[in-house]
Amino acid sequence: MRGGTKSRLVDDLRTTDNVQELQRKLYLKAKSNADFRFYALYDKIYRMDILRKAWERVKANKGAAGIDGQTFEEIESTDVDNFLEGIQQELKVRTYRPQPARRVYIPKSDGNKRPLAIPTIKDRVVQSALKLVIEPIFEADFTDSSYGFRPNRSSQQAALEVRKLLNFGYKEVIETDIEDCFGSIPHRELLDMVAKRVVDGKILWLIKLFLKAGVMDGIDRWTDSKGTPQGGVISPLLANIYLNNIDKSWKPLNNSARLIRYADDLVIMSKHHSQETMAKLKDLVTHLQLRLKQSKTRILNAECETFDFLGFTFIKALKRGSKDKRVAYFYPSHKAENAIRGRIRKIVDYRRPVKVENIVKELAPVLRGWVNYFRTANSSKKFVKIKFYTAQRIRKFMRRRRTRSGYGYKPYPDTYLYERLGLYNDYRVSWAKAF
Repeated sequence: MRGGTKSRLVDDLRTTDNVQELQRKLYLKAKSNADFRFYALYDKIYRMDILRKAWERVKANKGAAGIDGQTFEEIESTDVDNFLEGIQQELKVRTYRPQPARRVYIPKSDGNKRPLAIPTIKDRVVQSALKLVIEPIFEADFTDSSYGFRPNRSSQQAALEVRKLLNFGYKEVIETDIEDCFGSIPHRELLDMVAKRVVDGKILWLIKLFLKAGVMDGIDRWTDSKGTPQGGVISPLLANIYLNNIDKSWKPLNNSARLIRYADDLVIMSKHHSQETMAKLKDLVTHLQLRLKQSKTRILNAECETFDFLGFTFIKALKRGSKDKRVAYFYPSHKAENAIRGRIRKIVDYRRPVKVENIVKELAPVLRGWVNYFRTANSSKKFVKIKFYTAQRIRKFMRRRRTRSGYGYKPYPDTYLYERLGLYNDYRVSWAKAF
């Protein structure tokens, strides 16, 4: 190993240790005293170890360029340290000003488009540095009912909690989400909530800069008095800070009903009185100047109806081997199955002038990601269907290249697909021990 490479590796390890130690201290201080307020944090934002860690995280997430067009490759082709030192200096003397985020639209399965805002890489690094410093403080306040965009918490954990409550007899379910949550959070009220823990005026100034930076769609630019645009590094944390009011208010308000929230998607589960529970939820959401999405809000009885949450379908059915005991099962929803089929079709497009080996390589991370997401569920049957569908598409792809009809089972058996081509083949489930 070259001396320079070894030195950078040691620096990276030291950076990680220093950042984690700072986060640990901030978390423990916040956890030990719910009323403690942090006055001096801004200088931590532009510490070089923090900025370097922020750069690593932003780069690992990849993503497109912002309105300035600057890419990761361009930054690395010059000098990353100079790039970070420039950010550090701007933050020190408070001349830093974020640019508007670039508006893009992502197609949704229902035919609509989801608006996303892409900040510049420079602004993403600053947001990430800010998040590294303030997230541990607010993590100390967040409740166990919140699962979205938090360290060491996941949608799979939320799904397992829903299944557990179903098995405990929480049969009445309210499923809903908050309409345009990220675009509706009022800035003033959000900053007031941040200030309950962080009263460093420079930190609040920096957050306000991000909230007021605005969005550019083509040549049009606009700002608003509400909203924390989806796509920003700091946006999920700010949304969790605001929505934590629902989480913390819920238990003393209704201890008999359990709330499970993943960002703006949530379910509330109870054993009875779901209409009263719904009324209390609406009051909480309205108080926050938000509203529930009516088209996605319903009350149901899980003993006789299925429902979807976070890509999973939940159902109560007879336990395997039992004649009368009903238990909860969950598996990939119909929408989730259609989505992965659509991605497979797009990659294994018979018209693409690409070698089948490249198709197989392109498929691997897509299939692996989908399977890993649903691996903790009762997904065996769904996995078999997707595995069969993928194999059929690959066989047809190769047959059409040879202008042959049929499915190609004989020339392209499973051994050829999985051993010769290396088609993704890890469809194991890991839910069995939970039963």
